[in-house]
Amino acid sequence: MKAKILFLCALAAGVAGVAADDFNQAVQKAALDYAERLRQANVELTATRAKIAADKAPMLSAMRVAEDRLIAAQEDMSRRTTAHDQADETRHRLQRDAEALLRNRSYITSVAQDGLKAFADATLPGESEVLAEPLRALQDQLDNPNNPEGKAPTDVADFLFSQVARELGGATVPGRGRFDNDNVVLAGSFAFVGPEVYFRSDKGRAGLVLRPREEAAGPVAIVHALPGWKAVEAEALFQGRPGSIPADPTVSKAFRLEETRGDLLGHIAKGGMVAYAIVGVGLLSLLLILMKTRDVIRLGVDAPAKVQAFLVQAGLDPAAAERGLPALKSATRELFATGLKFREQSKATLEEHLQALLLQQRLFAERRLPLLAVIATASPLMGLLGTVVGMVRTFALITVFGTGNAGKLAGGISEVLVATELGLLVAIPTLVAHGFLAHRVHKKLGMLEHYALEFVTTVKAGDPLVDAEEDVPA
Repeated sequence: MKAKILFLCALAAGVAGVAADDFNQAVQKAALDYAERLRQANVELTATRAKIAADKAPMLSAMRVAEDRLIAAQEDMSRRTTAHDQADETRHRLQRDAEALLRNRSYITSVAQDGLKAFADATLPGESEVLAEPLRALQDQLDNPNNPEGKAPTDVADFLFSQVARELGGATVPGRGRFDNDNVVLAGSFAFVGPEVYFRSDKGRAGLVLRPREEAAGPVAIVHALPGWKAVEAEALFQGRPGSIPADPTVSKAFRLEETRGDLLGHIAKGGMVAYAIVGVGLLSLLLILMKTRDVIRLGVDAPAKVQAFLVQAGLDPAAAERGLPALKSATRELFATGLKFREQSKATLEEHLQALLLQQRLFAERRLPLLAVIATASPLMGLLGTVVGMVRTFALITVFGTGNAGKLAGGISEVLVATELGLLVAIPTLVAHGFLAHRVHKKLGMLEHYALEFVTTVKAGDPLVDAEEDVPA
């Protein structure tokens, strides 16, 4: 058995030796093959490196060229971006300048329109016919949105300057006028000397022009005669020769102010229908005040000293007190007459009769007083109503005609305040009269109540039988 094992081991060892020789040969062959392949790879690597080195120079040159082009492109783009930003900023600045110019142009046009309208509204008498066509032409230019380069405001300024120069230098134009003391329209000439306008008829009659007025035959100037102005001096003025002229330091405003005062009916008419209603209420208030004054006077109450003497006499001798009734005033006499008439009845009955009389006197004395209070309260409200209605009308006119003429607006506002003025003129006296009359009525009624109480106390004092009968239950 051992022999078999040893044989097999020997056999295995021999086979292993043979295999070891073959393995070593294979390893050597593989090492040689690897070394050859490594050599070839090194050769190829060297060739590739040489090729890369050969190709690297043009690539670097091309890269440098590309980088230079990229840098140039970036600089050009930056330059173009900066130029674009500058152009955009310049465009915005030009737009702002254009908008400012448009605003200035609109403002200048608006100023020119206001100036032209103010000049047209303040045209001196006699100028309207001469300047009507130039004013209309200038207004058409201003209304035209396509007027070249804002030429219309310049034309308006030149026209206004020329008119100022003409007025300062003086001028005469033909026209028609009517003197304020007659109704005859006369042909003649107007002379413009600064703000003043003078008129001289062809017949030699001269005067100061107050205002123009539209009549059936057209515009006619109203002329105020100047008796102290000699005909020779007036003729010299209209012929351009040296002379003296009368001057109005108020520039005709004194005459116009005198005309604006008018009469009472004209002043009331400015307030419209509400003003007439307020005047009607005021007349009613005046009538009520007169009636209540009469009622207060008729409510005669004697002084306390006289009443005390009568009460003493009534307590001592009622018959003598009845004979003394005519000497008392109406209200006191009626009170004591009723008291003496029912003095024999019980105290409660006497007090009821006196109270009934006092109630009747109160109703008589206080009648129409509440109506006065209502008028005093309602009159200012009616005036406010008239003012609101007038202001609505004034703002409607502003919407249509604008605010170019402050004088006309002030005149309209002053007219709408007439209603408030009339309302206060009615309310204040009515309120004062109501307070005074109410005080007098309450004072007299209080005195009558006091006299009634003293009469009952005097007549029924010391009458135990009557008091006892009143205390007995029914």
